Amino acid sequence: MDDSLAYLVRGPASRYPSGYLWLFPAWFIILSAAVALVSFVVSGGLPLWLYATEIGGLFLATCIAAGVLLTTRRLAFWADRQGILLGSRRRYKRPQLRQVFLPWSDVAQVRLVPRRYGVVAELLLSPAVPPVYRPSLRNQAALLLGALIMPIGFGRGRPALTTPRLRPPAYRVRICETADALGPALHDIAPENVPIRVLGSMAALRLAGPRLPRPPRPPRPPRPPKPPRPRRLGQYVPGRLP
Repeated sequence: MDDSLAYLVRGPASRYPSGYLWLFPAWFIILSAAVALVSFVVSGGLPLWLYATEIGGLFLATCIAAGVLLTTRRLAFWADRQGILLGSRRRYKRPQLRQVFLPWSDVAQVRLVPRRYGVVAELLLSPAVPPVYRPSLRNQAALLLGALIMPIGFGRGRPALTTPRLRPPAYRVRICETADALGPALHDIAPENVPIRVLGSMAALRLAGPRLPRPPRPPRPPRPPKPPRPRRLGQYVPGRLP
């Protein structure tokens, strides 16, 4: 029996960062405003039927592009007796940002939720794993802004597939395979101390297992005392009378 598994991952998470789909409404608004502005400058206005045709065509193209991106599939889930690899195996200049390898010693539990397109697999990390970090909101906003301005020439950043969730620390993957087939296949290659659970719904996935509390904020350092101001000539200083 072959000890390696490879599955298709659904959606843009294997290639694009989190929040990439929100760029499509922004592009639609920008292009629609550009069409309206050009028509007003050139001819002083645009007939209603032609305006509806232009904007309707842009809206239809935006919906088609977003739908294609939502239903795209890419071979980005690999598993064997050593661990799990998330991300495409293509050659990149910086593959450490496009791929994540999880040895089975770092995986505490695998949860599977059947869905219409396949199954959602959540890889819960062990408490002994060093803390994982997500890109800051500032870096994520700067990346999406750059992709909005230059959608072709700007870098795609770190895919959402290789970006972990923090509460609890885990990776969530949408796999195009049934839970009845994926569960036994992972059970055959996973160690005995890594349970494979099949849950009934996404609500059960959110409620299953203990939730980690938010880390406490570090205490603020005490403020240094303000230095005394020098006394000015003629300034009244209250004090005891002799």
